[in-house]
Amino acid sequence: MNQPSAPSELANVSVLRRLMQKIWWLHSFVALGFGIVVMAFARKGLAHADKVLMALGASWILVFVAFRFIVGPANRKPDERFVKKGVRLVTNYVIKQMYQQMFFFLVPLYAASAMWSTSSPNWWIVPLLLLCAVLSTMDLVFDNFIMEHKNIAASMYGLCMFSVLNVLLPLSFHVSHFDALMTAAAITPTAVALLSYPIASVLKGRGLAIMLLSTAGLCAACYLGRAFVPPAPMAMAAGGIGHGSAGSYECIPGPMREMPDTQLDGLRCITEISEPGGINDQVVHVWLHNGHELARRIPEAVPRCPGEVMRSELLDSELPAKPSGLWSCRVETSDGQLVGLIKVLVTKTRHIDEGKERGSATPEPTLDDSASDAAPPPPAPSSDAGASVE
Repeated sequence: MNQPSAPSELANVSVLRRLMQKIWWLHSFVALGFGIVVMAFARKGLAHADKVLMALGASWILVFVAFRFIVGPANRKPDERFVKKGVRLVTNYVIKQMYQQMFFFLVPLYAASAMWSTSSPNWWIVPLLLLCAVLSTMDLVFDNFIMEHKNIAASMYGLCMFSVLNVLLPLSFHVSHFDALMTAAAITPTAVALLSYPIASVLKGRGLAIMLLSTAGLCAACYLGRAFVPPAPMAMAAGGIGHGSAGSYECIPGPMREMPDTQLDGLRCITEISEPGGINDQVVHVWLHNGHELARRIPEAVPRCPGEVMRSELLDSELPAKPSGLWSCRVETSDGQLVGLIKVLVTKTRHIDEGKERGSATPEPTLDDSASDAAPPPPAPSSDAGASVE
């Protein structure tokens, strides 16, 4: 009986391996496409915040228990039975899909809440979450590299858990975003340590010291750097800076890039703040001129306007002597987390008198000048008809 030679067996294995790799890459692109769909509908899904919260809570309980007791590295054995190995693989697949989509779910929430400006410090978390989301869909990279490096896997899980708690706590318990931020910072290091490392090594000696120091360090960083974390899902939906007399039915003034320095009467900042479940923080408008703070105002609700529309005004006595330059209305929570920023450039008006002094401008003709250029009226008849004209 002829038996296949070793080279032919290796060739068959190689072909099968390449086929499986192509299948996994195809699956990765499908997962990436599904993640994009999740991002597209994540913000709208928060209109049903109660159902989303239940799904997220159940997902995280499943992820934690499964990683700890089923698919974690400590639960793998070289001689495990086929059934147990199959259960572990299926469980790993399910929680990995939930893990991926959770990253994709978080990206638009933080993107809407972040201030996309070079002067803003709180947009960094959005590309980081997006990078983790994309990497988690690449099965070959995630399984063969990330999950095989415990510290990298723990960092990704920590970022995801921190971001989820920062969103969940204000929605579910209606606490302020700063309280949610500090709670997330206190819980995340312990949860990541218990998930990723043996419990015995975490709860004693060097492991316990590292966990406590990590918790203290993250709490201190969040307290001092609160402006670097957007208060998701709170966001500024619209806003504008207006001047002059407000219209009878004005809610938010139209976008304005420039205004002259002679038209700064009735200067006002109007913003619309959106947050599923209602706003839990006190909103503050900070008026800035060329980066210098002029005033802080607690805005008042604008009547007859749909949504959470708030307005603050700047008094004429608070205007600087030289008002030209870049003006900003920065929207913050009372604890100092950034929500939005509105800018307008105030230009200096050149007066006619200044042009005369510098010789750089020609004064416009006046009504008297126009009259002097007209033809003179005919002379009236004189009583001395014989007088000659010199």
